[in-house]
Amino acid sequence: MQSPVRLLLSAALFAALAPMTVAVAQENSALFADDADFGTLRGSDGQEAVELYNATLSQPSSYPVETLEPNRAQRGERLLPTIAQEGEEPTRPRARTTDANDASSFDPLGIRMGSFIVLPSVELRGGYTSNAAGSSTGGPSGVLTVVPDLIVRSDWSRHELGLALHGTYDYFTDTSVAPQPTVNAEANARIDLPRDWALRLRANYNYDTQSISSLDYPTGVNEPPGVNTYAAGATLDGSVGRVALQLRSGLVATEYENGMAGDVVVPQGDRDNTLTSVAARVGYEVTPAFTPFVEAELSDRSFRQKIDDNGFNRASQGVTLRGGIAYSADPVLKGELALGWHHERYDDTAFQPLDAMTIDASVIWSPTPLTNFTLRAATFVNPTTDPNSAGSIVYDAGIRAAHALRRNLTIEGDLGWRREYYEGINVADVTYEAGFGVTWKINRAAWVVGRFSQEYFDSAVPGGDYPTTTVSVGLRFQR
Repeated sequence: MQSPVRLLLSAALFAALAPMTVAVAQENSALFADDADFGTLRGSDGQEAVELYNATLSQPSSYPVETLEPNRAQRGERLLPTIAQEGEEPTRPRARTTDANDASSFDPLGIRMGSFIVLPSVELRGGYTSNAAGSSTGGPSGVLTVVPDLIVRSDWSRHELGLALHGTYDYFTDTSVAPQPTVNAEANARIDLPRDWALRLRANYNYDTQSISSLDYPTGVNEPPGVNTYAAGATLDGSVGRVALQLRSGLVATEYENGMAGDVVVPQGDRDNTLTSVAARVGYEVTPAFTPFVEAELSDRSFRQKIDDNGFNRASQGVTLRGGIAYSADPVLKGELALGWHHERYDDTAFQPLDAMTIDASVIWSPTPLTNFTLRAATFVNPTTDPNSAGSIVYDAGIRAAHALRRNLTIEGDLGWRREYYEGINVADVTYEAGFGVTWKINRAAWVVGRFSQEYFDSAVPGGDYPTTTVSVGLRFQR
């Protein structure tokens, strides 16, 4: 029999997807600029981690001349689509030129196909890593990386529709380390409703490989197995007077591929799970820039195999309460910050409930048209295979700074921290990361990119700690 929580989640998901009524015209905005309206905060769906470099949903960045208004300065900065805006024009119109003094002279032109704009690109990089396997026993290797991207978005006066495809393929000169592919495909749609309400829909597919250093990595497996993640979501938001309202629903299905230990198959089907969530938010617009809000979220995690290979039922139900502020003073400062508490109850009485404080944030600050700082933070719960732990609570945070030394030369630096604490066994994986990057825009079609990063992994497994240094340089070709 379905629990009342699961019935409620199913009904709310249907309700959020249903109201596709006649739309009204709105100002054009970038398809991926309002990704926060799904989340709404990073981690709100219980699965999403912090991404300071989201190539899939990003436009190549470009920086304006100092004489342009600040709102124009943000037009090309799309590395962080949750906050950035597009389509805003300066108060003083100026003719577009192809001179290097014009910031847009380094933007890709794209290809128009009817009422859609297509932006293809491919990045080719070569470099060196001190730890190709990403483990305490990993050794150095050369690395060759291919990064294809494709963005398609509508150019309509109302509604929006688009697709983003992103992939990476890392090939190591140390042939004892398997190549590492990733794939991400995402479709987004916005349907404009009467009275400034909007319905936003999203579907996503992601393929990645398991980390060999994870506490949950299957014992004895030769090469990292793949993980397939399918996600869908809907958000209905609007306002009544000064009261801002939002209803969200989401579904994330995760499938783990079997591993191979020599010629022996290591099954992982007991890890396949589906997370369903629904959330409601109420905020009050104190000023046009400042809106405090409260939010409640219900979640339910079910497993394809009800009893796992260790004999446990890991299904669970969660409740999260948040309170926070949304601030919007474009183009200088915009973002959200929320604190809350999460409670997770497990169907198997062998596991105690999990309780943890949550922090979620998505903030961008641009003190000048040529400089911006970005803060991301997320909190979410992961299931585990450890028989002594119910699951893990993950805190993921990062900060990034970018500055344009010239109109076609950008430097950027970032710091990252991630902690995954396994409830019940009092151990944690902690990752520290620092990086530095340079982008030199030769012209619209070709950019030179360089990146240096230093990572240190403090493992929950004894003897599993390791550092990794990676440096790469390459060319990005785009249209």
